[in-house]
Amino acid sequence: MPDAPERQEPERETMTIPKLAERVGRSRTLIHRLATTPAEGWPAPVFRPGSSRPEYDVEWFDRYWAQRQAGIRQGRRTDLEKTTEE
Repeated sequence: MPDAPERQEPERETMTIPKLAERVGRSRTLIHRLATTPAEGWPAPVFRPGSSRPEYDVEWFDRYWAQRQAGIRQGRRTDLEKTTEE
C-alpha cells in the first residue's frame, strides 16, 4: 500500500513591505523600520523561491497593525497629566 501523502499546511498569504505599506496607507520606510527593529517583535520573513524580497504573513500584520494603532495617543499631551505620585 502506498504511503499517504503528507498533509501540507495551507499556504498563508504573504506580502512584501511595499505592499504592506500600501495596505495601511503608510510609507515603505516606516514599515521597513518597524520590520527591522527588534523591539517591535516582527517574525522572521519568508522568501519565495528565487526571490530575495522578504515577505510577511498578512494575517499577523493586520493584528499587529491594529494593536499598534490602538496604542497611539496622537494629539494629546501627556506631559501635563497629573500623576498619583505628586
